[in-house]
Amino acid sequence: MRIKTQRLCVNTMKRLCLTAVLLVFTAAGLRAQLNAYFVNVGQGDAIYLEFPNGTNALIDGGPSGEPIYQFLKSKGVTKLDRVLLTHPHSDHYRGLKKVFTAFEVKNFYDTRAENVDAQGDNNLRELAKAEPGCRIIYPEPGSELKWDSRVTVKVMNSCTEAVQMHDNNETNNCSLVLRVYYNGNGILLMGDAEAPIENAMMRIFKSGLNSTYLKVAHHGSRYSSTDKFLERVQPKIAIISVGKDNVYGHPHKEALDRLRAAGAQIYTTLGGTQSLTIPAPNKGMELLLDGQPQFGDLLSTEAPKFNMEERPFESADAAALQQLKENAEVK
Repeated sequence: MRIKTQRLCVNTMKRLCLTAVLLVFTAAGLRAQLNAYFVNVGQGDAIYLEFPNGTNALIDGGPSGEPIYQFLKSKGVTKLDRVLLTHPHSDHYRGLKKVFTAFEVKNFYDTRAENVDAQGDNNLRELAKAEPGCRIIYPEPGSELKWDSRVTVKVMNSCTEAVQMHDNNETNNCSLVLRVYYNGNGILLMGDAEAPIENAMMRIFKSGLNSTYLKVAHHGSRYSSTDKFLERVQPKIAIISVGKDNVYGHPHKEALDRLRAAGAQIYTTLGGTQSLTIPAPNKGMELLLDGQPQFGDLLSTEAPKFNMEERPFESADAAALQQLKENAEVK
């Protein structure tokens, strides 16, 4: 009887050890993947990234604090290794104020573009300066951000020289644009950059723009996502962060038509937060995205009419374009 009991204990211990090992490997596998969340914050942008090394990053915070705060709390976030403001427009920076007051922030990435018609961007920057132990970084185009040794994070656009702006289009074109690359797949995060910056990035980075996933610029504005740019990027998935019944008519039909013609499946945040996973190497190449492609009535609302000649695609905003040319590492 004693021998049977001992054998039973040994077998039980073996099963427990095997279970523990499996749990360790499962946890390691989950950590080895890259997760991206395109958070439903209404008419604005907020993107949360989880890296294989266990660190995280938040890019923009949407037009108000509560949606991004609730999302981060639901993920169990207590600190953010990196917070980025792509450009100083309120639909990108307002939510970040709540982030700085509610969470520990280790690094703040910013441009030197100042929206002279707003005070909120300066308020946010003061919060970043007051955050204990928080470094403030102004990344230059062409530089690589050392966030994870297995992930390439490249800066494709930014304004690193101080510039004051009244014009919304110029401010959009100072957007911090990033390309995150892992396990054979790129995620191109465009902020609100428009066609002049797309054209400049094509000349400078060439095939380095190719990406499986495209976070569509400027909420699907007609002034971004040109045919030539999409031909260079070749996205399989296009994700649009946009609010229901917004006054801008985003996403515009022209941009949607170009995305469809490029062969991209279109997803939006209208139905909720979208998430995608790039698995670890040797774990298969299945690309996981939470949600269904959205076509038809959901994205076919009529946009306000504009005179296209007022904003030709080939026009350039001097500050953003000149800095991109001067700072980028041409290869």
